[in-house]
Amino acid sequence: MFSVIVCSIDSKRFADVKAMYEGVFRGADWELVGIRDARSLAEGYNRGIAASKGDKLIFSHDDIDIFSPDMPRRLERHLSNFDVVGVAGTTLLRYPRWDLSGPPHLFGQVAGPRTDGRINVNIFGVPYPVIRDIQALDGVFMAARRSIFPQISFDAVTFDGFHLYDLDFSYSAFRAGLRLAVVNDICIYHASGGKFDDTWSHYAERFYKKWLAGAPRVPQRPYRWSSATVANRLEALEVMTPPYWRQHAENQVE
Repeated sequence: MFSVIVCSIDSKRFADVKAMYEGVFRGADWELVGIRDARSLAEGYNRGIAASKGDKLIFSHDDIDIFSPDMPRRLERHLSNFDVVGVAGTTLLRYPRWDLSGPPHLFGQVAGPRTDGRINVNIFGVPYPVIRDIQALDGVFMAARRSIFPQISFDAVTFDGFHLYDLDFSYSAFRAGLRLAVVNDICIYHASGGKFDDTWSHYAERFYKKWLAGAPRVPQRPYRWSSATVANRLEALEVMTPPYWRQHAENQVE
């Protein structure tokens, strides 16, 4: 059984994401656990875990769409091989942002809106459908086996707001010896981006003190990830499912 946990105070967003997941999971065994009054995302997700019944837990933002038509089957397969998975992340975490290590450590892809109504597909690294040896994940969409709880949890004391909860959770899972992966074959559209303001900086300092104070720094080289502009979700799905995955199936990292 899948349990989808969504923290949302926006009634329209919650209704939209509920309808989206109803379509994605049509015919499957699943539940939606809505946390409508979370004091922080860590606190809300911990409450959602306690209230859920599934053996496979999804932690989802309320402003996403899932383009992959067979997401439940793919996710079930991935969670049979890994403990925690997400759609973007890094194999080397040395800063309080997963993307700051830069290439060759970044993997994943996420679609998002443009002001002209078209879609941007941001591509961080998609050599294979599945990338193992991940250290930290973006929180727009993460999934985990129930069996890893309470070995780890979301740190609602240190991260009592709405930033860094995902990096802390995924990195703590990595540090606990759990198996993390980026699953490039689950294609996500996210309607909003990150907000790196003074509040984010406050929690970034907390993350640095908790995990990275003694870690060696890696150079921050200027870089740009790839992006493609498409007209609609079908074109986005085409871009996000490169044909070389089929041509080199024997090299898929799973």
